[in-house]
Amino acid sequence: MLKPKRLLIVGIVAALVMTLGIASITASVSAQGAAVAATMVPGASTLLGAAGSKAFSPDPINVKVGGTVTWTNKDSQAHTVVSGTGSTDPNKGKVFDSGLTTLIQPGKTFSHTFTTAGTIPYFCQIHPAMVGKIIVT
Repeated sequence: MLKPKRLLIVGIVAALVMTLGIASITASVSAQGAAVAATMVPGASTLLGAAGSKAFSPDPINVKVGGTVTWTNKDSQAHTVVSGTGSTDPNKGKVFDSGLTTLIQPGKTFSHTFTTAGTIPYFCQIHPAMVGKIIVT
């Protein structure tokens, strides 16, 4: 039989665990469709040719209109994320461009909020074999 003081402590701990569990479920449900996490995978800068389509994860990225994608650089090299199919695309950077002056260093992030539905190709200006696609619905 538990003493009243221990019973109170066990009750408080159980209540905290339930509250935190419910809070994390609520946070993930409310974030669904609003925020999407993406990464430049470790070794992304070394992926060439068709393997370059595996440099970003997930690929494709699915996000709702009004949702924000945040890319985190998990590679050891700096990167960019730029809308378009490559450096000669006349629409390069018209939807988003993380910029060459402020590279996304390892461990750092870049975010963009999407306001229009559509399919948007993107790439890294430093490593143009790194390509991905965003589907905004």
